[in-house]
Amino acid sequence: MKMIYVLSIIDEIEKALGKFRDWIVENYSNPILWIGLFLFGLFVFQMTFSALQKEK
Repeated sequence: MKMIYVLSIIDEIEKALGKFRDWIVENYSNPILWIGLFLFGLFVFQMTFSALQKEK
């Protein structure tokens, strides 16, 4: 029974990622999109780096 729920969750994730991918393809020429994605990547990198440096 748990396997059905896992497969359902995986299917929903695939649908959401498909919609996101289609949105990116439709808006790939928008420079604000790329600036936003770059800044989001920097934010994730900074948060990860900060979390890893807390041991020092």
